[in-house]
Amino acid sequence: MIEDWKKEIVVMVYVKQVLHDEDKSYFWPWHLPEVAATGAQLEEVEKHLGHALDLRYRLFLQHANGWQGFYQDVDLFGTSDLLGGGKMARALMFLDTIDDVLRESNLSKDELLPIAVSNTDIDFFVITRPNSVSPGMVIWFAGGEIERFSSFDEYFLCMVDHNRHMLTLAKQEE
Repeated sequence: MIEDWKKEIVVMVYVKQVLHDEDKSYFWPWHLPEVAATGAQLEEVEKHLGHALDLRYRLFLQHANGWQGFYQDVDLFGTSDLLGGGKMARALMFLDTIDDVLRESNLSKDELLPIAVSNTDIDFFVITRPNSVSPGMVIWFAGGEIERFSSFDEYFLCMVDHNRHMLTLAKQEE
């Protein structure tokens, strides 16, 4: 469990900065995380959703209200995205295309909340809502189910590792 979000966010910023410096083609976007969400913004999202946000995701949002290019070209949603808009619409469109995958995974759309989506590919991430058998789990989809993370914290730390792996690959190409 992440106890110090500031530290973990700084680690990710550092990894992404080094990756950006190694990416001579500037293929992947590089952005800093957004400024922390306010209590009012979080309450508005929870009212809109009709349920509380997962506590671990909520704690992240209290430190970074979303992050463009969080992993490759995948944007991690902030409060404005959770309220709707283009990124949410894109993620929901993808969610509507994987009925068979959801059946195989014993999941239903109403227990999934999109929290991240690629801008150019079919990757998207959801977190299971409080009404799920396993609330707070993050699932990565790209046509099919790619990976499950037991919590938002595990998802965040694994994305840091995925970015580190990309950095290793970039250095090998030199």
